Amino acid sequence: MPSYYLRLSRIQDTADLCRISAEARLRYRAFPSLAHIAETPALSPARLEACRVVVALDSESQKILGFVAMRVLDELLYLDNISVESSASGMGIGATLLSVVIEHAKSLGVRAVSLTTFREPPWNGPWFRKHGFFTMPAACIGEGLKQVMARQRLTLDATTRETLWRILCD
Repeated sequence: MPSYYLRLSRIQDTADLCRISAEARLRYRAFPSLAHIAETPALSPARLEACRVVVALDSESQKILGFVAMRVLDELLYLDNISVESSASGMGIGATLLSVVIEHAKSLGVRAVSLTTFREPPWNGPWFRKHGFFTMPAACIGEGLKQVMARQRLTLDATTRETLWRILCD
């Protein structure tokens, strides 16, 4: 099992991040109700630039194995995207990247980490729940997150989505 390390992304990583994002979407083909996600565009460079992005790199090849993109939204840390190469799945990279998000949120002093995800695939809602996330009450959803959800509803079935958060401090 290859070892890996983390670093902040660099501008020259953008093409690899977009490729990993596109390839990660192919996994949705296994779910008939979400198969169309495989055909949707990868994350855009502009979206990545709007976020703090941390990459996991193979220690030997220096190949990017996965990444997480996050940004402050509504005074919380919004986990915008987490993607791992299918060849690196099961190595704990996703959990390590998620821990980076939690630590960054704590360093910022925000109350929680929020995210939107699909309910069904095991690597989405169920995975985040396993890592301490739960349904975010509607009353706690801020204007920025409402805008994200509204944009998602333009192309995604809202019944397949959920908004989760992990409270860090009260």
